[in-house]
Amino acid sequence: MSDELSEMVRAAAYDEAAAAEREFQYSSATLGRFVGDVRRRRAVGGAMLAVAGVAVVGAAVLGLGRPWQAAPPVVTPSPSPTPSASSSPTPTPTVEPTPTPSPSSTPAPIETTPAPEPTTPPAGIAPAVAPGQVTVVDAGMGGGSGEIVVDWDTIADATGYRVYRSDVPDGPFVASATVDVATGETTVEFAGSYEFIQVWPPSPQSFQYIEASVSDPGYFRVTAFNAAGEGPPSVVVCGRPVGYPDC
Repeated sequence: MSDELSEMVRAAAYDEAAAAEREFQYSSATLGRFVGDVRRRRAVGGAMLAVAGVAVVGAAVLGLGRPWQAAPPVVTPSPSPTPSASSSPTPTPTVEPTPTPSPSSTPAPIETTPAPEPTTPPAGIAPAVAPGQVTVVDAGMGGGSGEIVVDWDTIADATGYRVYRSDVPDGPFVASATVDVATGETTVEFAGSYEFIQVWPPSPQSFQYIEASVSDPGYFRVTAFNAAGEGPPSVVVCGRPVGYPDC
């Protein structure tokens, strides 16, 4: 590359010197100085061209790309639009609360007939009062030999019944037997001579006391009790076994 540029510079200098000799009628010394100046300027220009050529060739060899190509355009993302101060946000719909009816608008309660009270209190709750007086329905001879039977009606809220006995109408009366309504268990308390004593419910509405092989007729009264206490005794009744005279 440098030899070609030198040759080009020399040829150009020669051409310019020849042209100068033809166009300018000066002395040979003057023309020589002029030609020397032109040659120096051409030499400097050729050297600069040579340097530029070497730089271009070196850049191509090193793979630095083509510097004359324009750099790719830089794309700057456009900023998101900022809402102006004058723009107002979308209003949130307001939910009106449901008005509470005033006392005057409350419908009057519907009158209903109260349900009858249960015959027994709920489990674990003691009744407020003791049961009422027991009504004895019958007292007399039993079906077997030496038996005496006493019948009475059940009472609401009673959890048990107790039968009292005496040999005379005016007493004193002592406990003969007690029955638990829930379990039907009989507890005998009579201290006299007897074959057996039992209390049981012949129907859901009644209880029956039976004693057997007692030597004499007896006088009886019955009470009902619960957790609140024992109720008043029934009227005194007399019972006798078969073969004994009436009371």
